[in-house]
Amino acid sequence: MNKINKTSKILTGALMFALTLCLAKAQPSEPQGTITGRAWLDMGGTGLADITGNERFPDGFDVEVYLPYFEWNPSPDGDIFVPANNAYGDNYAAQIMGYFHPPASGDYTFWLSADDNADLWLSTDSDPANKHVIAREAGWSNARNWDSVGGGSVVEDKTSASFGATEWPSGNTITLQAGEAYYIEAIVKEGGGGDNLAVAVEDPNGVIDPTLPIPGEYLSSIQPSGPLSIVTQPMGGYVNALDPMTLSVEVAGTPPYIYQWKKDGADIEGAISSSYNIDRVDNSHGGFYTVVVTGAEGSATSEPADITVNSDLEAPTLAAATGSESFAAARVTFSEPVDPATAGIKDNYSLSGGVNVTGATVGAAPNDHIVTLTTSSQKEGTMLTITVNNVTDLFGNAIAADSSMEFSTFIWQEGYVLHKFWQGTPNNIAGLIDDPRFPNSPDFVTLEPFWEYGPDGSNESGSNYGNQLVGWFVPPSDGEYIFFTNSDDPSDLFLSTDDDPANKLLIAREAGWSNARDWVGTGGGASNIDDKRSDFFADSEWPTFDISLEGGERYYLESLHTEGGGGDSVGATVIASNDADPASGDAPTLTGSLIGTYLDPNGASVNIIQQPADADVDEGTAGTLSIAAEGTSAYGNTVNLQWQQAAAGSDDFTDIPGATGDSYETGVLAVGDSGLQFRVQLSVPTVSATSDVATLSVVKDVTPPRIVSVTANSLNGLIVKFNEEIDAATGAVKGNFSLSDGVTISSASAAGQSVLLKTGSLTSDATYTLTVGGVKDLYGNAVPAGTTKSFVVSVVTYTDIILADEPIAFYRFEETGGMVAENFGTLGSDADGLWMSGTGPDDSIEWEVSNEEGPNPGEGFLGFGEDNLAASFNGDLDLLWIETQGQWLSNLDSFTLEYWVKPTNREGNGWSRVGIVGQNDAVEYGFINGTTIQIWTPGGGALNTTYEFPDDEWHHIATIADGSQIHNYFDGELINSAGSATSDYGSADFTVRIGGGGVYDGSGNHFEGGLDEVAIFDRAIPAERVKEHFTAGREGGSKAAPEVDPTISITSADDGSITIEFEGSLQSADTVNGAYSEVAGAASPFTVTADSPQKFYRSSQ
Repeated sequence: MNKINKTSKILTGALMFALTLCLAKAQPSEPQGTITGRAWLDMGGTGLADITGNERFPDGFDVEVYLPYFEWNPSPDGDIFVPANNAYGDNYAAQIMGYFHPPASGDYTFWLSADDNADLWLSTDSDPANKHVIAREAGWSNARNWDSVGGGSVVEDKTSASFGATEWPSGNTITLQAGEAYYIEAIVKEGGGGDNLAVAVEDPNGVIDPTLPIPGEYLSSIQPSGPLSIVTQPMGGYVNALDPMTLSVEVAGTPPYIYQWKKDGADIEGAISSSYNIDRVDNSHGGFYTVVVTGAEGSATSEPADITVNSDLEAPTLAAATGSESFAAARVTFSEPVDPATAGIKDNYSLSGGVNVTGATVGAAPNDHIVTLTTSSQKEGTMLTITVNNVTDLFGNAIAADSSMEFSTFIWQEGYVLHKFWQGTPNNIAGLIDDPRFPNSPDFVTLEPFWEYGPDGSNESGSNYGNQLVGWFVPPSDGEYIFFTNSDDPSDLFLSTDDDPANKLLIAREAGWSNARDWVGTGGGASNIDDKRSDFFADSEWPTFDISLEGGERYYLESLHTEGGGGDSVGATVIASNDADPASGDAPTLTGSLIGTYLDPNGASVNIIQQPADADVDEGTAGTLSIAAEGTSAYGNTVNLQWQQAAAGSDDFTDIPGATGDSYETGVLAVGDSGLQFRVQLSVPTVSATSDVATLSVVKDVTPPRIVSVTANSLNGLIVKFNEEIDAATGAVKGNFSLSDGVTISSASAAGQSVLLKTGSLTSDATYTLTVGGVKDLYGNAVPAGTTKSFVVSVVTYTDIILADEPIAFYRFEETGGMVAENFGTLGSDADGLWMSGTGPDDSIEWEVSNEEGPNPGEGFLGFGEDNLAASFNGDLDLLWIETQGQWLSNLDSFTLEYWVKPTNREGNGWSRVGIVGQNDAVEYGFINGTTIQIWTPGGGALNTTYEFPDDEWHHIATIADGSQIHNYFDGELINSAGSATSDYGSADFTVRIGGGGVYDGSGNHFEGGLDEVAIFDRAIPAERVKEHFTAGREGGSKAAPEVDPTISITSADDGSITIEFEGSLQSADTVNGAYSEVAGAASPFTVTADSPQKFYRSSQ
């Protein structure tokens, strides 16, 4: 039925009841021959927490089926002897649940096999609330591999008979009673690649075949048995034309169920599930809908749902218009789908500027609101006007006469390649090309600075997708060039004989897969190393193996790539024919001025919401500037920022390296820096803007340093911390310090904001007063003589500060003998480090500890003792490494690695893949070469950070992986970030190792130099704690909570007394610039009587 302009109840969007099926109150008394299966699609991760922690679990499932035996995605004909095909999909979760009916009383053994992580649960009765985990797949296995594993799993854990973490009340012995129904459930989380889930059982009498999934004759679903009935009827109503529509039914009774939807009494072909979906409603969809449902105990027909379609009376309008990178096409976007009979007529379109329309093609649904025009040649960066007439929508409504819109043709953008991405394509190039969305309707686009995706050589951008890299190669000079392609899975590389994409030719191919940036190697499949390079590719379409190009000309270049599951990447690089071949791991040379692409500037804009502002900055401190902006473009809305600086009075602004955030903190400023100018260059693709100029004025420092804290690091040592950096010469004069109670001071040494005092014996928990005078800041301001600070002796060491953040492993390396590096972290002795000598576990023996001098006060690290020791490694000479006895970095959604490092002989050793601390195949970490620290993970990508410090110097390094990115901190400061979002960084059978023994590989990777204070956290600790850890080593630290900013206020009373309210410590002096000391016992509020002598008061931290 079709009715027009109805104003009664209108159901826009989906006509759908959410189905939330509750478990039966009474379990089936007899087996039903089936069990319930559910799936949640488009759910990332491989860990079970990715399911149970998802808001869609348990009721928001996408698929519900009834399985003939205990296996997900069973054989289509229900043949239990045919294993599942191991290829249901990627990035989904599945759950199988119901009841197991034991054929006899006695002991039962269950087996689990899955890909990826899975758990098997069994209840002690029919109540799901009493379920216990009885088996686990911690990694993956091939289908029905009950007694073997593929990777990351422990074979003993896959069976209830030996699962070490079983929750069954009687341990690994499971005794069941015949005639009872026991709730059973298995759940699996699939990431990429193969996938499966199955459960087998061995009964006491050998009736059930334990090599096959549990047959349906011993299973029931979660639905109660009984005649079929309809619980929730499909719902009718009004639907707007072009909206989606879903009709649903909920039934009860013994499954499995067969559905057949009907419209006006006639079967709807293919409508055989519990819901019937129409993506886009038109007038023909009005009518009466019913569904016939057949179960194991009868059938039923639903009540009719009367659907009325509100027809479309609105005429289409122009929504957008753009050119194309070919300059021979344009795209017109309408406000709604248009009729190909009118929208596909080229004469209904005209363009200004002498450009002719030669053809018009309407996109296939759901892109039938987009029309692609072929045109005569357009000029780059030119404004054109398109005029449209006689185009109608699907309901006959015509566009207004002479509708027009202005747009710009594409413009050249040097230094970038256009990347297009399509989710859900077959894993072959032909399938990508045949996808109706290709090439004009990608799911998303990005601009990449190198000819590769994922960015920065990463190798996990998704599964079941296709992508395309589009750009132009600009040779630097005339000559012959060799191109290399590399991908996982297959890719084709095309080069045009000129700038026209129509003349592209296939020049190289990856037929299987290779690791990211592996230009001269292959990984597997059908890959051939010769096919990956243009000069050896036998099927090249280029006229000759030598590709001769003219310098400065633009040649169209294109990569096509598809991905199934597992690792994935695509890239290309180029060399001159007389250059050496690229090394595996090298970044693509196709970057910078060698590449470019044409981009759509229409609709791009940058809007500055908050400009940088002038500011006064105290001498000796840093200034902070900020900006806020928003932007939009056809290639994303991220605004790229680049801070620039110019001298006072100058117009010559230059980029500040690395200053690309929405705020910028200068270095420490001197008075001579007053007048420095700053501004920001802002851009989105195709559009840029420049902010206002902000000027910093530096105010001279006339304030003496102030004591912030006094902390004992031993009973013979104090660390005095000031509020600013102090002059090392005056800080090292022991005569500038004195202690109460006759305690002597034998030496003083200064670093940064702290002074280390070596003292006579101190008493724990006793209160002392430190008197200071003559210590200057960097600007000559001296602490007034007689300034005091009281403190209580409570020894705080570097170890205390680290342990306050609860690392799972922390190795101090203070042992002077034996073969064990004690773990001070929360894992305790389970993660004690075992000193080993050899290339890896297979050929190593336990070895005596190896020590050297660690960071200490003599080298400027006041937070360590003078006798601090570190682990010492001598590379391949002694083959030393440390075994931590566990896979501590497996299956983490975040982590932190932290240590002090002093490498040596990096040039002499020609360092490559030198391990620091990590777990091969899960978190690989160390020096990938002599100047680069690399962390690599299979789930969250990689991060390379240049290490510019000299050999034989101690430096603090911390790496935080927070689930969004990986961040590297050197000496407390953030250096760089990269990587991709993940809920599981990876897992591996290898253990965590320190200094070698296999960190990047299964063995080897030996470090040369010193390592100290290695800490491993199973979470991302805050960045400020990394800064505090470094400071604790450099200057000493405290476990105390951050101190509040001091405040002070006064109130006068009629009797002449004054009440002082303050936060911090109250101090007094006889003159305003005199020596301030703490007021003994003062607490806020503090009263000064009228007859008290004149005093000046202040509050201090």
